[in-house]
Amino acid sequence: MSWDFLAPYRLWLLVVVAGLAVAYVLAQRRRVTRTMRFTQIEMLDQIAPRRPSWRRHAVAGVQLAALTVGVFAAAQPVERSTTTTKAAGKIILLFDVSLSMQADDVAPNRLEAAKQAGADFVDAVDPDVEVGLISFSGTIGTDVDPTTDRAQLIDAINGLELGEGTAIGDAIVAGVRVLQRGKPTEESPGTLVVLSDGETTRGRPTADGAQIAADANVPVYTIAFGTEDGTITNPDTGEIDPVPVKLDELQGAADATGGKAYVAPSAGELAKAYEDIRANLQQTTGDSVTTITELTWRYVLAAVILLMIAWVLGLWWLRGPL
Repeated sequence: MSWDFLAPYRLWLLVVVAGLAVAYVLAQRRRVTRTMRFTQIEMLDQIAPRRPSWRRHAVAGVQLAALTVGVFAAAQPVERSTTTTKAAGKIILLFDVSLSMQADDVAPNRLEAAKQAGADFVDAVDPDVEVGLISFSGTIGTDVDPTTDRAQLIDAINGLELGEGTAIGDAIVAGVRVLQRGKPTEESPGTLVVLSDGETTRGRPTADGAQIAADANVPVYTIAFGTEDGTITNPDTGEIDPVPVKLDELQGAADATGGKAYVAPSAGELAKAYEDIRANLQQTTGDSVTTITELTWRYVLAAVILLMIAWVLGLWWLRGPL
């Protein structure tokens, strides 16, 4: 929590208040040196009755205090406080779009079935859970930063396209960086869910990416999607290539980070895996929110009260003879 002013340049008016204080002191010294002569001494108490000088000084002091507080009010004082919101969970979907995802061992094919299951998952998570999307083949693409905008996520999932290569390790690291937002913390910033049918063929090894996630306290849930019977047509040779689902690297990533590995040979099993992951979401740290509370009205009120006090004391203590 901090305290400052929206218009600090107005604090220069305090110089005027200080000048008034100096002028008051000089006026009091001049008053002491002034000599008054009366021919009728008995009238002196009626014309200028003695009053304790401290009362006069007290009234002046209250007036100067009111002016000082008024200057602070003119500078628009504010109180700033920063709080960190809590989200019910933050999750990044790491979506494999390598060429092997076109295998049709899961109807209509792995990619389309995965898109449907991913969209269903996004719809099922609680409204305050932030979900992001990173697609990967041989390269990494951050399609959607963590958000609660479900329509944006589903549109991005539906728009995924296939590419060559599989970079699971790099995708995990990219997911960790998005969750951390450049601010590593001891608490887990969220969860990664890797949906893939294969193993890393490009970039850093899956195990290296998993270690970075473990160091960041980010659990990695993996879903191996597909069957042992998957095949695709090689775009270069036209031949039929087998693309069986690979389990070992995904299992290792989950074990290293405290997550869990799932095997989903069908769309139904994939939906069950997503449901289990949703149930395990933890509370994570959200955005930092700065709240600014303007305090001007409080200072104006204090200044008015001080002026009223000075006015009442002046009437009571400094009134002349009746």
